[in-house]
Amino acid sequence: MLALEMLGRRAHNDHPNNFSRSPPYTEDVKWLLGLAARLGVNYVYQFCVGAAKGVLSPFVLQEIIMEALQRLNPAHIHAHLRMPAFHQLVQRCQQAYLQYIHHRLIHLTPADYDDFVNIIRSARSAFCLTPVGMMQFNDVLQNLKRSKQTKELWQRISLEMATFSP
Repeated sequence: MLALEMLGRRAHNDHPNNFSRSPPYTEDVKWLLGLAARLGVNYVYQFCVGAAKGVLSPFVLQEIIMEALQRLNPAHIHAHLRMPAFHQLVQRCQQAYLQYIHHRLIHLTPADYDDFVNIIRSARSAFCLTPVGMMQFNDVLQNLKRSKQTKELWQRISLEMATFSP
């Protein structure tokens, strides 16, 4: 858990890897989650709190959430998501997606549209994890629609959202 805390301190200074789909620490964090799962539910919750503070990549945070839920009793997913540790982790994941989307919009070119639409798809899955998440995600979509991006990008996003199922 101390290593996870140190990761958070180091990662904040390592900006290029903050939003990476698989930063160099991904496998170590997953190994730590596996260890926490073997030790018990309380250790998984403790791990979730540490991950929310230390992991910056929205993709890794989302993987941690899904893997942690699978390692715990899958029949109680909704109960686990209501626990403060998971709730904090999910909120951090959603916040990281919002930051990443905003960051990408600033530097977006037509060549990046497909990747950006994939990011939006991943973000939607993360926002589906909470009751108010879809309202927040719809706000993101409305802000994207009003942004100064081209009509082509909005059409791609709209098409993806119409055919997407989490």
